[in-house]
Amino acid sequence: MKENLVTDPAAREFKEVLTNLIDDGKKEIIIDFSDVAFIGSSGIGKLLLAYKRLDDLGGKIFIVSLNKDIKELFITFRLNEFFPIYDTLESME
Repeated sequence: MKENLVTDPAAREFKEVLTNLIDDGKKEIIIDFSDVAFIGSSGIGKLLLAYKRLDDLGGKIFIVSLNKDIKELFITFRLNEFFPIYDTLESME
């Protein structure tokens, strides 16, 4: 079973994708974690950098479909105070 991880070097690609979306003028970004098994500190760091940049522009990042462990991590480190978290895309409506 192949698991998707957001660690270096994937975190660099993750940052690049987020940066491109922000540079393209996107004000709301939805990140679907349904295929992500693990996010490391570098991935969280890139996410927070994107949050800061987008927040300064009046935008927001939404997080969807966290697995149990990642959701617990987000809550423990109070990342849910920066990123609205939804169980599914449908629950965002």
